[in-house]
Amino acid sequence: MVNLRNFDLNLLVIFRAIMNRGSIAGAAEEIGLSPSAVSHALARLRVMLNDELFFRTAEGVRPTERARELYADIERGLGFISTAISLQHQFLPAKAERVFTMQVADYVSAFLLPRLAERLQVEAPGVSIDILPFTISPESVWDRVDMQVRLTPGRLQPEMVRSQRLLADEIVVLMRRDHPRAHEPMTAELYAELAHVKLSQSATGTTVIDDALAARGLTRHMAMTVASWFEIPDIVANSDLIAIAPRRLFSLDPRLNNLRSAPLPLQEVVFSFDLCWDLRTEREPGQKWLRKVVSDVFSEMRV
Repeated sequence: MVNLRNFDLNLLVIFRAIMNRGSIAGAAEEIGLSPSAVSHALARLRVMLNDELFFRTAEGVRPTERARELYADIERGLGFISTAISLQHQFLPAKAERVFTMQVADYVSAFLLPRLAERLQVEAPGVSIDILPFTISPESVWDRVDMQVRLTPGRLQPEMVRSQRLLADEIVVLMRRDHPRAHEPMTAELYAELAHVKLSQSATGTTVIDDALAARGLTRHMAMTVASWFEIPDIVANSDLIAIAPRRLFSLDPRLNNLRSAPLPLQEVVFSFDLCWDLRTEREPGQKWLRKVVSDVFSEMRV
């Protein structure tokens, strides 16, 4: 076991910065040291950890396999330390002035954001929410995002991510009422055969539909991909393209009542809304409060 009295834990902060930024200069900028000081710290780390840790490249530095293995454990450990310290400070929503960053799937936005804005106005007027798309690299997402509200999680890192099921809903296939194939039963084969309009992955945060089709040896023809749900009902109503939606959207978007709907013929696909967060910040008071607010909003929607 390493004697921590002889180990400078600040070196781990520098190691994390180098991993995050991919260069000595970038790490120096992030933590407010000179590049020379970061280089000297890296030299000490190499001796203490008995590994080269990083190789120089034309683009910056590249981590060794040992450095990659260490990174997840160091990230987790520093996160726990940071959370333990922050727990000394009580979070008072009515007095807090803080910005939380969330990724929210486009389907979920219509349910969540109006109700969340109403709750914040009453309970925490100094709290702001910054909504980011799902285009952020999975490797860096938890350095920039406090939590996600997304469709059924895809390839999450279970050792670092916690999730809570908020709501499950039926998925329906939408087409115009006089669609040429409207009289046919909706099968997986027909669903894959028809031309689709779909939300971009950055809006949904999942590829679960395409994964289910691929397991059957099927692929969809994507005639159009859009960034927002708002565009889809009118596109479907005025073309032969089909789309999918959660059944709950029918109560929020009256345009859907003019379309034909059928259950999605992929029975294993559950259209669930999940709240996801980083294990390292699980006990942080502000995040615990916001997670409860989001959970309460969805609980009210189930009533």
